Amino acid sequence: MQTKKRSPFTAIVLAVIIGLLVIALLNGVVRPTQVVVARVPISPGTLLTAELVELHTIPAGAKPADALTKVEDAAGKMVAVGRAPGDMIVQSILGEIAGAGLPAELPEGHIAMAIHVDLASGVAGLLRAGQTVTVIGMISPDLINENPTTVLPAAIPEFSSPSLTPSAPLLATATPTPTPTPAPPSAPLARLAITGLKVLMVPQPFRYEEVPAGASEEQLFASARTSAASQDGSVIVVQVPTTAVEVTPGFKVDPPTLLAALDQYGIIHLALEPVSGVNLDVSDVVTLNLGELYEEMNDHRKKD
Repeated sequence: MQTKKRSPFTAIVLAVIIGLLVIALLNGVVRPTQVVVARVPISPGTLLTAELVELHTIPAGAKPADALTKVEDAAGKMVAVGRAPGDMIVQSILGEIAGAGLPAELPEGHIAMAIHVDLASGVAGLLRAGQTVTVIGMISPDLINENPTTVLPAAIPEFSSPSLTPSAPLLATATPTPTPTPAPPSAPLARLAITGLKVLMVPQPFRYEEVPAGASEEQLFASARTSAASQDGSVIVVQVPTTAVEVTPGFKVDPPTLLAALDQYGIIHLALEPVSGVNLDVSDVVTLNLGELYEEMNDHRKKD
């Protein structure tokens, strides 16, 4: 039985077709395309800016379907998952999904609150998500003087339902003596208020970052911009329990209200806690009166 010989022309055509298919396939996979990637480490909850991301060229076949391709598309978006330098920025970690990240992580009986910090009160930008901090609150007597409290001279009468029947004349009652209002402190007060607050989010511009040796001029300018933004102050988000805590012996207040009041009318300083936490008894905490401190230091000053 004789085998049928194939025409050389047919073999050439098949080779050309296979070659074209391979080239087309390689063009689809290897063809370069640009995607948005993280330029520096980015922590969860950070709002993206043009300084935090950059364009990177990759093969088209390696590009995820939801990868961002323009830097301006990332600006102002929040990331729910931390990104290392070179990691691609994709839609699945941005927007509403990112916003829902914090509520999903909050344990029962806790809420997330934002408080104002600057370089001094925010531990020089060393705060990171996951750390715990102690809150030290300061209140000035000027606050009391600018917002005086009013004591009612008499008890508020009880409200009763209206009646069509004439009622008997009311008997005269003695006017109660108002409770004297304690004199406000004459000097600012400071006290360690709350411990064990977990840091949930620190904006990237507020974070202190070491500039690596041999950094480019662009990186040096970016670091300078970050430092300037930090000095202007920022806000961080902390996890706050809603259960009342004893601030002073016998005096309880819920932490969210205390933080809101101190943030609005007083001064908040944060202290970074060790990994093991801080275990303090409220009876061991002493309120510092700066007037008394001045008198003590003045009485014991060195005399010539």
